[in-house]
Amino acid sequence: MRAAAHPTLVWLGVLGAPLAWVVQLVAGYGLLEAACAQSVGETPVLVVDVETAIGVLTVAAAAVAVVSIVAAALTWSAARADGDADPTGRIAFMGAAGVLAGVIFLALILLGGSALPSLDACRPG
Repeated sequence: MRAAAHPTLVWLGVLGAPLAWVVQLVAGYGLLEAACAQSVGETPVLVVDVETAIGVLTVAAAAVAVVSIVAAALTWSAARADGDADPTGRIAFMGAAGVLAGVIFLALILLGGSALPSLDACRPG
């Protein structure tokens, strides 16, 4: 029998990918708004290229999502191998849900990262 999954591993598996997606979404929006403000002549806010920053942000968020998927898979595997330790099966459920959510949010991160640079947020009104 294996040891039970550590609670930190369980919660990383469940919440890691969704939180990485939220950070990417909010930070990507902020980067686009700063780039737009800079392009219409306001005080420069950014000192880096927006596409580069969004690329780095996407890679970092995708890495967190992959780590989250691995943590959820380890949790699920440990819970299935140690059947008597968790009679209600909640740890195995959280592991399986973490894997599923992680894959979905990884796809959202990759799609969002590929779409953000192509958006034209600076349309003078």
